[in-house]
Amino acid sequence: MNDILIIFPSWEERSILGFQRDIEQYSNLSDVVLFKFEVSAHPVKTDNNISEIKSMCPNKNIVFNDIVIPNSEVEKWRKLEDFAKNLNVNANIYVDITTMPRSIIWTLFFFFKQKYKQVTVIYHKPRSYSDTWLSKDPDIPQLLFKHSGIIEFGKPTTLFVLAGYDEDRVIQLINYYEPQNVIVGECNQRKSCKYGIAKPEIFDIDEYDTTWGYNTIEPKIKNILETSNLIVASLGPKTGAISIYQCFMKYSQIALSYVPCKEFNIDYCNGIGEQFIKTIDMKV
Repeated sequence: MNDILIIFPSWEERSILGFQRDIEQYSNLSDVVLFKFEVSAHPVKTDNNISEIKSMCPNKNIVFNDIVIPNSEVEKWRKLEDFAKNLNVNANIYVDITTMPRSIIWTLFFFFKQKYKQVTVIYHKPRSYSDTWLSKDPDIPQLLFKHSGIIEFGKPTTLFVLAGYDEDRVIQLINYYEPQNVIVGECNQRKSCKYGIAKPEIFDIDEYDTTWGYNTIEPKIKNILETSNLIVASLGPKTGAISIYQCFMKYSQIALSYVPCKEFNIDYCNGIGEQFIKTIDMKV
């Protein structure tokens, strides 16, 4: 049986440090599949990280494969669909989501749900984040292909966001969708914001707890769906993106949205911190 690790490195130091941790921890890995965009942020550092990751595989007898993801949303979907179709149905799948874009995470999980009973997810926190800015110039929000929800006429629309440190990305979502209600989950260490509107409903969430925030999110989403259409976005730790997708598997009428950014701070974060691992039941 193959043990396959799927990764999406960036320019961040934890791309290398997390991969080193992964291959030491999972000594039975047979294959590493590395995804990358045609055009990446900070390409020199990203390419250097990719080269270093590739160089580590032979010493561990790991087969290295890299797959370039097209910029086109339709072609991106097809590329990931083809990849998932060709995977061994009996393989053990490990996904390191540390620096993987949320649109890629959610698309992969759409296909994994059709093929696997469970998937193991790995996330490495950084040691610290930049104390200046993290990202700039958020792009137009996008609904994930085949995850655009079910709109019931006559119902209001609620925007449900797990916020990160970039307030502008939340504001971009609010301005674009113009929802009647805004509900924002904030991790404990960040300061509450108003996001440019008078009365957002704000709740505390710990996306690093044993359920990765799922036990906080799921009851709220269930309650909202009784009276409202729902658009959901995850902008905080990637662990929250997994919990959001678990909710989508249970409530497919929700719409999943993401906000690409045009610029990221090259010093976005430093080092590597705690590791989080969770096995996800794909047959909900």
